Amino acid sequence: TEKISKKILTKVKPFIQKHKEWGCNVLSYQLRNEKKITISPTSIWRYFYPHKKKVKLKFFEMKKPHSMWHGDVMTGKRLPDGTFVYQCTIEDDYSRAYAGKLKNYKDARIVIYALIDAILRWKSIPTCFHYDNGSEAKCGLVQAFLRNVADKCNHTISFIPTLVRNPKGNGKKERAHRDDRRDFWKKNRMEKIESLQKKFEKYLKWRNEKKGHFALRGKTSATRLQENRKPLRKFIRKQLEGLAKVKIAERVVKPLGIVYLLNKIYHVDPKLEGQRIELWETMNGLEVRKGEKIYHSIEEYWEKKNKLSKEAKKT
Repeated sequence: TEKISKKILTKVKPFIQKHKEWGCNVLSYQLRNEKKITISPTSIWRYFYPHKKKVKLKFFEMKKPHSMWHGDVMTGKRLPDGTFVYQCTIEDDYSRAYAGKLKNYKDARIVIYALIDAILRWKSIPTCFHYDNGSEAKCGLVQAFLRNVADKCNHTISFIPTLVRNPKGNGKKERAHRDDRRDFWKKNRMEKIESLQKKFEKYLKWRNEKKGHFALRGKTSATRLQENRKPLRKFIRKQLEGLAKVKIAERVVKPLGIVYLLNKIYHVDPKLEGQRIELWETMNGLEVRKGEKIYHSIEEYWEKKNKLSKEAKKT
C-alpha cells in the first residue's frame, strides 16, 4: 500500500473535504492538476473516507434433522391471465431439505399447504418453525394448525417469526429463493398453475436428491435426512387439512340469515335467525357452527378477505 507523509495529508485535507462529493478518482485528478500533488484514488479513499468495520456473521445450524424448519413466501411470475403465482417453501435447517407448494394466492392457506407437504414428504414434524415476518403465517389459522398437529403427536412446536427489520435473520431462505429463481423460475415458461406445480414437484425431487449444497460440502439433503432419529409421524392429507381450523368470532344471526364479518355481509340459513353462532376459519372457507354441528360453509370467504386486505393496503 502507498504510504503518504503527514505533511502531504495535512496539505490535501482541506481540498478533499471541500470537494468530497467529487469522489476519489476526480479528487486524484484535480489534486494533480491544481495542487501538483500526486496521490492515488485508493489512498484518498483509505485516508479520508470512513470505513465500516467488517461484521463477523455468526453461522447457526441445528444439530439434527427436523429440529427447525424455515418458511417463507416468494412471488414467482405473472401468468398470461394476469394472476401471480406464489411459492411457499419449507426448508429443514440441518439438511437443507425442501418442500412446498405453488398457489395463486398469498394468505394462511399457502403456508399450511406447504407445511402439509413437508409433514407428508418427511413423515416428521419440527420442534421449531421459523418464518419470515409475514402476516400470512402470524395469523390465528397457522398458529392453530401448528398447535393441533403438535397435540396429535403429544409434542410442542414453537413458532419463531423473524425480527422486524432484520433481513439477516432469514438468510438461509433468501439464499434458497435465489437458487429457486435461477434453477426453476428462469427455466420454466409461464403456463397454467397445474402444469407449473408438476414441474415444481420434479424440481423439489432434484433439489433434495441430486443438488449438492455448499453448507453440506457438496452432499445432498437426502444424505443428512438419513440421520433423523425422530419418530415417524403418519398422517394423511385430509386429516391434516382438517386440523387447520380456528374460531374467529361469535355472531347473532340477523333477519334473513345475515351475518356481518370483516365489513362484509354473509348469508346463512334463515332458520338460525336470533341464534348465537360460531364462525370458524378453515381451509375451505368460513364455517358457521353451533356446538359440533356445521350449518353452513361460506366458500367465497377467502376471496372477500383477500380483497379487503388489498384495499386496506392501498389506504
